[in-house]
Amino acid sequence: MNPTLTYLVDEICAGVEIYYTGRTGGQYLKTTFVLCDDYSELISKLFLLTNDPEWTDKKPNNQFRNYHDIIRDVKAVITAKMAIHLQKVNGLQDAMINRRKRRNDFFHSAGLLDLSVASRNCVEAFCDLLEYGEILFGTDWRTALESCRNLATLEVMLQLEKLAFSDPSITPKVNKILQDWPRNTQSNKKKGVHVAEYPEDLHLRLCVTCGGKVLRDKLRALMTT
Repeated sequence: MNPTLTYLVDEICAGVEIYYTGRTGGQYLKTTFVLCDDYSELISKLFLLTNDPEWTDKKPNNQFRNYHDIIRDVKAVITAKMAIHLQKVNGLQDAMINRRKRRNDFFHSAGLLDLSVASRNCVEAFCDLLEYGEILFGTDWRTALESCRNLATLEVMLQLEKLAFSDPSITPKVNKILQDWPRNTQSNKKKGVHVAEYPEDLHLRLCVTCGGKVLRDKLRALMTT
């Protein structure tokens, strides 16, 4: 497996952690939305380099390829070598292109600095990003994701948040699991490090960090009930 993929997945994990650090108050929604957009470009570039080590993000005139050029290059490889995934990739890339335009609006017009981002925008962006990576890199992506800190658990939480957009009953079920989660999983005592109560972000982050596979499996089970 390309070690650069491990580094990239680690960066993506940091972006998701930032989202869950400030989700309740919305402090970092725009930040995480921009980061997720950046990750979509990095994933695409790494895929193209993995497919062809001679590929470069510079044009013959020495100017950098823009986002649309890179997306088209990825689509060309998918069409030639992974056509079974072309329709899905087309949909994911269309959404990514729309997010790139929204992201650029934040910086290219001072009159749009107050343009807001909702939690839903971030959740959908990260879910698409993780799916995109798995299509492009296959089992290597899953291996890197599973070995990266808490990203496997955070992936399930993102999927549950997305599912809750159409099935609001999911949210109280997630809350119940986290409310009942022991404050200190090593000693299983009620007096531990978790001083905040869900849905506050600190408690959520600590549950994810300490809960590991046991918490992840409980959350994943909600997707099939």
